[in-house]
Amino acid sequence: MPRYAHPKTTAHLEPVINAFGNLTRVAIIGFLAQNGPATRGEVAAGLNIGVATAKHNLQLLTDEGITTQDPPATEERNGMRVQYLLARDEVQRRYRLLGEALGVVSGGE
Repeated sequence: MPRYAHPKTTAHLEPVINAFGNLTRVAIIGFLAQNGPATRGEVAAGLNIGVATAKHNLQLLTDEGITTQDPPATEERNGMRVQYLLARDEVQRRYRLLGEALGVVSGGE
């Protein structure tokens, strides 16, 4: 049975890998960065993926703090279309953490 490496020094990278370690999620991040807020149907159409795939990955990105919902899940929506917005500061923070871990970005950059 294979053994999985879990270095203690990289535990803080788990959220970074969760967000950037999947091609569909990276494509969604790029789509929202280029196009601004969008519904899951718009994301699905823009990336030529299924709506269920968009929904699943947008929820994961929201849970990770990479996207936010408008209106938020805490509000009653009454059939309103939910738009997903990119949390650019969080994307940049995680991108910097990844660069630091790879040794291609210094801590202060």
